Amino acid sequence: MSRTFFCGRKFWLRNAAAPNYHQDFKFKYMRTVGFGHLRVGLAAALGGAALFLAFPLSAAAQMPQAAESAAAAPSSTHDGTIYEARYAGLSMGTIVSAKLYASDEKTAAGLADAFEQKVAEYETLFTVHGDGPLNEVNRRAGQWVPVDCRIAALVNSAKTIAQKSQSAFEPTIGMLVNVWKIGFGGDKHPQKEDIKKALEKVDYKRISVDQTPGACRVRIGAGQSLDLGAIAKGWIGTALVQDMKRAGAEHGIIDLGGNVALIENNPSGQKWRVGVQRPDAERNSILAVVEANAVSVITSGAYERKIESDGKTYGHILSAVTGEPVSTDLASVTIIDADGAAADGWCTALFAMGSKKALDAAQREGLCVILISADLKTLWVSRAIADNVKVLDKSMKIKVVP
Repeated sequence: MSRTFFCGRKFWLRNAAAPNYHQDFKFKYMRTVGFGHLRVGLAAALGGAALFLAFPLSAAAQMPQAAESAAAAPSSTHDGTIYEARYAGLSMGTIVSAKLYASDEKTAAGLADAFEQKVAEYETLFTVHGDGPLNEVNRRAGQWVPVDCRIAALVNSAKTIAQKSQSAFEPTIGMLVNVWKIGFGGDKHPQKEDIKKALEKVDYKRISVDQTPGACRVRIGAGQSLDLGAIAKGWIGTALVQDMKRAGAEHGIIDLGGNVALIENNPSGQKWRVGVQRPDAERNSILAVVEANAVSVITSGAYERKIESDGKTYGHILSAVTGEPVSTDLASVTIIDADGAAADGWCTALFAMGSKKALDAAQREGLCVILISADLKTLWVSRAIADNVKVLDKSMKIKVVP
């Protein structure tokens, strides 16, 4: 008989009788911080492998749903018991959630709080709103600004992807984002003159980075504005994986609004199953399933954040060349990689490039990708991951690429 206890912002579930659910794969402890208890029930507490949906979520999005399935076998702990901690909350303009597992109850008890603290730290570190350190770089554009060396490293990575992608990914696009405001209250096509003025400030070559240990600095051109929104969440996902492993998590799945980061395999010893959103359907509609472990699975597409103006639809991924939302023959791009920042940045770049250039770049950079055509008739998948990708839409033409 299971009992549930509600206490303020915390939700507890304990298995009083400790029966051998799912071949002794059982959870005796569960804790959720924030409003996660609104979605958690007994079935979820006893489930094993989770099917998470990988797609962008807006700040007003609903809690992502996880389809649970029974575990195939217990984790190899001293008594076969696994403890689960859960977190869900709003951060970084999206819903952030995590399922974290440890074989020690005391360790598991601290994981949700540790996760919450790190999410808050990283949101402050990379925000371009309010008084964050990255926004100080924008306020003092044209000057060298001392920064946390993690910021300097990510800015340098962003600059590298911009160079390799020939500005298909562009970290100095902040002024253009502020003109369009898609996803941030914008509801119409900006004036052409405003777009032209913003474009004059877009040029990654004007970024300078000094990564001297303990004395890192960043400088952007006068009038420029850094926006790391297309790469920061990928970095944060990878950082959170390392943080949670240091805190004692042995397995886990982290979802930063469509950027999924995996801690090893799932507690049953199997690969995690991550769903790829169907671009033309309601949220939580799955087009394909990726089986993976110890990597990030990140998807980019223009189907979530967009505006309608004068009978036209405009997506949020903007071109650093035209100043308009990118024109592409792709509906979405998914990248599977151990480096979440690289996966995140390249997702945006490949989407903007279109299928032909994207496939060439993916092969050149050694990226494992899933590309979906805008007409939803063709899916390209890298040979290295093809055996771990199951396409649910049987009408699609599947092309395995190098």
